Amino acid sequence: MAQIGGIRRGWGLAWCPVLAIACAASSGAADIQSPLDPQETLQHFRVEPGLAIELVACEPAVIDPIAIRFDEDGRLWVVEMRDYPHGPKSGEQPLSKVRILTDEDGDGRYETSRVFAEHLLFPTGVQPWKGGAIVTLAGQVVYLKDTDGDGRADEQEVWFRGFATENPQLRANHPRFGFDNRIYIANGLRGGMIENVRHGDRKPLSISGMDFCFDARSGDCLAVSGNGQFGLSFDDFGNRFVCNNREPVDHIVLENRYLARNPFLAVPAVLANVAPAGEQSHVYPLTRAWTTSNLHAGQFTAACGVEIYRGDALGDAYRGNAFVCEPTGSLVHREVLADRGVSFVSRRAREGEEFLATPDDWFRPVNLECGPDGALYVVDMYRAVIEHPQFMPSELQQRPDLRWGDDRGRIYRIVPAGCKRPRPRPHLSTASSRELVEMLRHKNAWWRETAARLLFERQDLGVRQDLEKLVADASEPNARLHGLWTLAGLGSLSTEVVQAALSDAHARVREQTVALAEMRLDQSLDLRQQVVALAADPDARVRFRAALCLGGLPGDAVVQPLVAIALAQPDDEWTRRAVLTALPDQAAPMLVATLQSRRLQGRRINSPELLFVRELATVVGSHREIREIQRVLSIICRSTDPAPAASSQAALLGLAHGIERRGGTLRELVEQIPADAAMLAAQLDVLFDRAIAVAADEALEESVRSESIDLLKYARLPRADDVLIRILSGNESQPLRLAAAVSLSSYGEQTGESLLAGFPAQTPAVRRAVLDALVVHAKTASMLLDALESGRIARVEIDTTRENRLLHHADAAVRAQAEKVLVRSVPAERKTVLAEYQAALALDGDPRAGKELFRKHCATCHHIGDVGVDVAPDISDSRVKTSQQLLTDILNPNQAIDNNYISYTVATHDGNVYTGIIGAETASSITLRQPENKSLNLLRADIDAIRSNGVSLMPEGFEKYLSCQETADLISFVKNWRYLDRPIPGASTPDLKKSRSDGVGKQVTR
Repeated sequence: MAQIGGIRRGWGLAWCPVLAIACAASSGAADIQSPLDPQETLQHFRVEPGLAIELVACEPAVIDPIAIRFDEDGRLWVVEMRDYPHGPKSGEQPLSKVRILTDEDGDGRYETSRVFAEHLLFPTGVQPWKGGAIVTLAGQVVYLKDTDGDGRADEQEVWFRGFATENPQLRANHPRFGFDNRIYIANGLRGGMIENVRHGDRKPLSISGMDFCFDARSGDCLAVSGNGQFGLSFDDFGNRFVCNNREPVDHIVLENRYLARNPFLAVPAVLANVAPAGEQSHVYPLTRAWTTSNLHAGQFTAACGVEIYRGDALGDAYRGNAFVCEPTGSLVHREVLADRGVSFVSRRAREGEEFLATPDDWFRPVNLECGPDGALYVVDMYRAVIEHPQFMPSELQQRPDLRWGDDRGRIYRIVPAGCKRPRPRPHLSTASSRELVEMLRHKNAWWRETAARLLFERQDLGVRQDLEKLVADASEPNARLHGLWTLAGLGSLSTEVVQAALSDAHARVREQTVALAEMRLDQSLDLRQQVVALAADPDARVRFRAALCLGGLPGDAVVQPLVAIALAQPDDEWTRRAVLTALPDQAAPMLVATLQSRRLQGRRINSPELLFVRELATVVGSHREIREIQRVLSIICRSTDPAPAASSQAALLGLAHGIERRGGTLRELVEQIPADAAMLAAQLDVLFDRAIAVAADEALEESVRSESIDLLKYARLPRADDVLIRILSGNESQPLRLAAAVSLSSYGEQTGESLLAGFPAQTPAVRRAVLDALVVHAKTASMLLDALESGRIARVEIDTTRENRLLHHADAAVRAQAEKVLVRSVPAERKTVLAEYQAALALDGDPRAGKELFRKHCATCHHIGDVGVDVAPDISDSRVKTSQQLLTDILNPNQAIDNNYISYTVATHDGNVYTGIIGAETASSITLRQPENKSLNLLRADIDAIRSNGVSLMPEGFEKYLSCQETADLISFVKNWRYLDRPIPGASTPDLKKSRSDGVGKQVTR
């Protein structure tokens, strides 16, 4: 049997967006029969050379572990999600627990296990705090503590509630103490409206699309950038990382509080994909990992538990590496991170191999943690199935094995091979505050962070001088950083200490100190001047942080420093965004200063400097302040050069875009400018006329013409739309025709007929752009609907997205017309055939017979498994399609067609006629893809006409070749082809009564 997994964002415990099930054999490994007892499992692991894996704890000491954390005395806190996947039955208590494991003799085995809290519903994470623990569970953040010394929590305080609970796998998780003395929590993807129970008078806080953090002492909380699924980690310098099913390592770059100060700035992302994500990712399991979507095989589908390793046991080669679990493939993956601008880029550590893998496909690594000994700990839920039924294909939702393994669980440790060094149990709870200050120097981040947390908990102001001495004298930059933030947490950080740290030799110390200086800039002019000077810092991240800090200050004094930061590394999108977060009142002065900068002289239209100009001008335009726009326009229009500077055109384009996205047009706004309106309007016409000439000049570079075409969207001149229509209808490259279609969308009724006339000859991407242009305005949308009703444009051209735009159009008349026209009518002949063949759905289909029918009738265009070719759409991933849908697709192929797969007829000058789908096109040629995987390249110069046939390449009339029984067989093959060589997962029962080791000692339940 194999594993089955999913592609959707399942598991708010990000470990389970996939269904993963027992597998009897694996490529490249000996055949084994899962489940295995703990000691036998150890024999099958493959870990990187020079390392070894050890068993720390297993059943019955731990069951269904999903998260761990070490407290100040080295005790191992374990979250057990025993409710997975359905939770308790009605009337029953929840099953999940938090346990505390201890290693009394220091041999590395946690021989004693005690239940700290039980009857918890879907707990997802734990953070030690003041002798107890902060726990995330169903919809809440709670604080649990043992106050009477019996080892069990007898105090439970709800601190926050309102986190989404719609699915057990999509919930807030991973509470973790951060550099800045706050507890950070990953969202779980479903958000919520968070009530602060400790401050009941405060309004609920939305965390939709955000992560969450709070001060455990004061109870203050914030929504912060992120939206991690199941996993949250920090590096040595406070950078925060999360993960999602298909995104193994994401770095949070831009915090929400900076974006909030500029309501006219729209950014596409706040986090960077550090590691290759989605289809760009690759994993190499030793099991026959079987994802729910076969299209995602060999890729990340369940990335979870991301951990930036900062221990001291594995060696410097591993420090700062990102580790992430992929439970579908029963493996742990390693990425080596490197700096890239203000974020990171990574590469896989070993090509074709994983950090840790096994052919035992009950191994379900879901979380990782660095321990006091510097080792990397691996949390293994050890389950047959690790996916919620909600995300399974329908044929697998009634499985007998959803709870197999609910009496098992393992925790492992990765250490250097042959390492026998002693593992003394820490006792930081009894350490003096001065001793804790010295521990901020430790090479292992666990000691530093635990000491920092304890100092914050104690609030012992007697160590202020010790901390200041550490900041001034420590050779380790990590120690200096922790000293600074600990002083801040004690309310004892002086401006003098901050000023000294801003000149630190280590860039990461300067970077973090800017964040601390930000809180007190209004208190010290000298401090402000120091931060301004950091605009020239040689380090990109220091400049980035300085930009964020300065952007919130009023006055023109920060304009030149911000412009300098942006232009120092204009190709870094994050630096540009940091500058753009500056308060709206600073945008216009910054744009003026940028346009006057020598750095822009001679820059080409697609240079990063001009991209910044365009982005900045968009913010100015969105602000819609007349005097600001007048000032910018006076600079843009000043030049009398027949070939104006590219910077002026970029600024005009951004300005016009910003104005229009808020409503209104550039021309309308110019008319509101007193005194200068007529002069500026005339100067704008000159600039637009130049753009018309450039757009029409086929001798110029495509990028230069494209920028001018974009600008003509805002010209609103009859002579401009003439040029745009000629480009759209001519023999231009696809990018230019796409740009022309987008610009024509602003011209309304006057271009509607031209757009419709040229529609049949356009290729798929351009056709979609034309449809979008037509949908924008009420009149052209009505013209489109008329064309659909008359058959001038085929109904199949309108996909669901554009159909919804018409059905929900702002114009009531268009909505009414769309309701009438956009009825997916089925031809009478097809209705008859479909009605007759409904009987096929009641028959038992033979998938093996269906495979031969597929090979005979479908394989010339479609590909499934080892049969066929990829010409038509991929239909192999049929998990979400019902048999009724498949029947309709087979017998009425023209009801709904992907625009990319509409049939085209191409006639050439020599009289030949070809039919196929357009697979690719360039400025000089198009490629037709035809049945049997044939490919035909045609020069545009040889083409006389191109016309869409408005139908699928797949012909109607399959009923002539298929009986009802054969149709049932074909549908059965499409639905079940993946199960032909292997039984449906869960169909056979493993030996669940195999001998089990109690592993590492006794279970104490007192």
